[in-house]
This record gives sequence, C-alpha cells and structure tokens, in this order.
Amino acid sequence: MNEFGEVVLRDGIPIEKGITLTREFLDSNSELFTKYLNLWIMYPDLFLDTIQSSDDAKNFHLLPFQRVALRASMRYRYHFWTATRATSKSFTAYLCALVRAVLLPGSTIMLASEVKGTVINIAKDKFEQFFRHWPLLEKELKTRGDDGETGKKSSNNYYELKFKNGSSITVVAKDTSRGLRACAAIWEECALLEEQVFNEVLWPQLNVKRREVDGTLNVNEPSSPQTFITTASTKQCYMYSKLIEITINAVLRPTEFFCWGLSYEVPLRYGLIDKQTMLDQRYSTNVSEESFARENLSIWTGNSDDAWLDSRKLTKYRNLLKCERKAVQSNNPNFFYIIGCDVGRYKANTAVMVIKVLPNSQRFKKNVVYTEVINGANYITE
Repeated sequence: MNEFGEVVLRDGIPIEKGITLTREFLDSNSELFTKYLNLWIMYPDLFLDTIQSSDDAKNFHLLPFQRVALRASMRYRYHFWTATRATSKSFTAYLCALVRAVLLPGSTIMLASEVKGTVINIAKDKFEQFFRHWPLLEKELKTRGDDGETGKKSSNNYYELKFKNGSSITVVAKDTSRGLRACAAIWEECALLEEQVFNEVLWPQLNVKRREVDGTLNVNEPSSPQTFITTASTKQCYMYSKLIEITINAVLRPTEFFCWGLSYEVPLRYGLIDKQTMLDQRYSTNVSEESFARENLSIWTGNSDDAWLDSRKLTKYRNLLKCERKAVQSNNPNFFYIIGCDVGRYKANTAVMVIKVLPNSQRFKKNVVYTEVINGANYITE
C-alpha cells in the first residue's frame, strides 16, 4: 500500500510492500536479480514453483520427468524426446517455450508440425492451461497499445503470442513458414516431418541467434536450441536418422545434445494412463507387436535403410501368444526342447533361448518359446 493506504498495482499486479521499481532499486539489487535469473534459466521448473500459488500447487505439480524435460530443453542445443502418448510431451515442451520467452527477452520461438491445424488446437489448449496454473505468465503478454496489437492472436489457422519484452511464440507449418526467422524451435510429432521439408523449409529458419536487449550476443547461451518430441515411428522415416545422429552426438558432445525416451511405465506410475486399458492393448490379438512397441514402449520398429535383416519377415513368424517357462505337452508326442545359451564374459550380457521342436515325417518345426537376457553377470572362474 502507498502512503494514502491504496494498493499499488503495476499492470494489474499488486506490488508487495509498496516497493517502487526505480532505476536505483534495480541497480542496487542487480547481483541478486542476476543470480535468480541464471538459476531459473538452468532450472525452469524452480521458477514455475516460485510463481505458482500455494492453493494451485495443492492440486497440480510438475512430475519428475517433466522437470527433466524442462531442464533439458533450456540447457541443450538439441533435445530429442521419444515418449508414449499421455506422457505430456506437448504440455512440457510448450511450457518450456513459454518460460524461455519470459526469461530471455527477444526470443522468437516457433512450434512446427506437419499438420498446422492440429498443432494450433494443441497450442491453444496448452497455453490456456498454463495461464490457469501460472497466471503471472499471462501478465507478460503484450496489452493492447496505440498500435492496436494484443499479446494473443489466434484463428483457425493462426496462433501467436507476443510478449512485452519482445519475445514471441508462433505456430508454423511446412506450407506457410518458408522465409520466417526464429531463434528456437519445437518440432511437434517430428516423426511425421519429411527430410526435404525439414532440411529445406523449417530448419533454415533457425539461422538468427537471439540477442540481448543491448544488442550483444550471450556466448554461454545454446545457439538455436531445438526440441524434438514424438511418439516412436518406423525406422524408415527421416527422423529416425536424425535420432541416431543426435544420440551419437550426445556421446561425443554431451554438453550440447540430450536424447532420451520413456515407455508406458512412466505415465502409468504417475496415474496418467489406465493400467487395465494398457493390459487390454498388450494382450489383444488385434494389436500387432510392432504397433504396441511404437505406441507404448517408445521403440522405433522396422528396418533402417542399411539393415542386414528384414524385420517384417521376422515379425511374420512371431505368432506365439505366451512363453513356456516349463515343459508343455503337445499334440505331437515326439516333441523335445533345445536350450541354447550365449554366455557373456566379464560382466557382459548372457542370452538364453529355449526352442520347442515338433518333428514330423518330412521336417522339424521349430518354435522359440522362451528367451531371457541375464544382464551383467560374471561367469569367469578362477
């Protein structure tokens, strides 16, 4: 409250204890402000915790894997995240874009997808959720001024957020984005993006690095950061080769590249998906093994272009519904089992395979009925 007992507001936000934000006040506390800004840029989840109301925090809080995703998107140039449906991929990636726009003035961020209408609807829904949980973030949007511009523009085929600090978040697509410029990008369901579209239309837009308010470049800031989010697809798609490239670079240049994946166990652990529905899909004879692997295990299936074996031919013969952990009688009285073991030495993996053989007058029919991998055991004897 001020000297007249009135609540002091700035852009509709109460200023606690009646503090007036003068140049002298900012200069005298610049070291403290710098400390917190650096902390929040590296730990964006802590920034969100700080500005979230205690009442809202009782009903909603960020999950551990969401915190990992937020930090990875802010710290690395390339962040590739393969996850199943209902893992909040879009929610977390868009939330990071919002934090980046607020904390880093002048950030031009694009959300790109193969199908623009789909990502626009997702973006509208997600950002409205963000503003409900963190209303202070909405206060960072531009208000209608003399130029008539507002901070939120949307239609059936357009969505953009503009901020008071000069940042912007724009939804783009392959057919409307050529010639635009951005300093950061999120590739929504990137597995759907084709090689030519990505390399010739979308990626070239990231050729402008963000500058500070005074026009200087921050040499410590990741250049043109990109976040790839997708459900696993087939190895024939272009983004699988991009995934391999980022994975290799994560080993060679670990400070710039981050790659990870989540199966259905993670959202199941936190109650984001229904266990019984997942079991129904897993044991349904109408859901193929490859489809379940892609959608629920985050496993990219099929063959890459340089594969030696055709996985489709192998899958054709994978028709046993359950394994045999002990001898199971057969209509063929002459059946027998063969057990093979590839022993790993020096804490390597050991593979065990059980084959059920059904002989007849012309040939031996062989079914693999059980496999197991023993991880890291040491079978070296003195």
